[in-house]
Formats: sequence, C-alpha cells, structure tokens
Amino acid sequence: MIRSTTRLTALAATAAIGALAGTAATAPAVVPPRDCGTMSVSGKRYQVKVDQISCRDGKSYSKTYLSQRKEPRGYTCRRYASKRNRVAFQCNNGRKQFLAIRR
Repeated sequence: MIRSTTRLTALAATAAIGALAGTAATAPAVVPPRDCGTMSVSGKRYQVKVDQISCRDGKSYSKTYLSQRKEPRGYTCRRYASKRNRVAFQCNNGRKQFLAIRR
C-alpha cells in the first residue's frame, strides 16, 4: 500500500509539472510597436509607431489627429505635453494602437 501511494504521488507530481511546463510554453510573445518612420505636421517632426494596424493607416490617423485633434472612430486618444523625444499622443481601441513621438 505504501509503495502504490508513493507511485501515485510521484505520478501526480510529474503530471502537474508537465502541465505547468505546457502552459508556460503556449504564452504569447510580447511584440513591440512597429516603427513607421517620421512625418512632419505643422513644421514639427514626429516618429509614428503602430501595433496591430498597418503603417499606412497609422500615419494617416496620426496626421489627422495631430492637425485636427480628431480621434479615429472607435479609438480613445490621450495627449501628452509635447516635448522632444517624448510621446506626443497615444491612441488605442483595446487591441490596436498607434502613437507618435516628437523628434
């Protein structure tokens, strides 16, 4: 009886460790925002970065937001104090996002 209990405990421990190792391996990797280059709006240069959207859309949304302060439909935007080498604004809709850094 003692041996079967010991084997059962060892088997349960092995199964638990295997389950934990399997869940850790399936976690998604964190990917930084993609750099879409620089653009000028009202004589100021901005570096645009996007995540989960195309660079074309991100630059278009950024230009509209910087020049007219009009948020794209479905996005929530936050503006920051515009200083060089700092984030000027960031917009997201839960999963997709774009931002501009003042250069």
